[in-house]
Amino acid sequence: MLKFIQSVFTSKPTMNTEQSAVNNTDAIEIELRIQTLEHQLMEDETNAETHKVLMLEYNKALKVFAKTPGFKNKIDDVFLKIDDLRNTTRKHL
Repeated sequence: MLKFIQSVFTSKPTMNTEQSAVNNTDAIEIELRIQTLEHQLMEDETNAETHKVLMLEYNKALKVFAKTPGFKNKIDDVFLKIDDLRNTTRKHL
């Protein structure tokens, strides 16, 4: 009984493969939306609506990428892109 109680407190929660696949799919979709929005922003840096939507997508990406093993290495890049977007927004708006 004591070993069972200890195992409950020491076991780490594991993500099932179905949930991992959903996170991976979400991460890929967000990454594609970000690429599309970044391309739109390159064409017209003054579009305030694109700035807003892109910032929202970056924030979603942080949450989803943190939960997705294959995308955790991209979190730092997203933070850098957020800083760049803020600087661009300040410059153009």
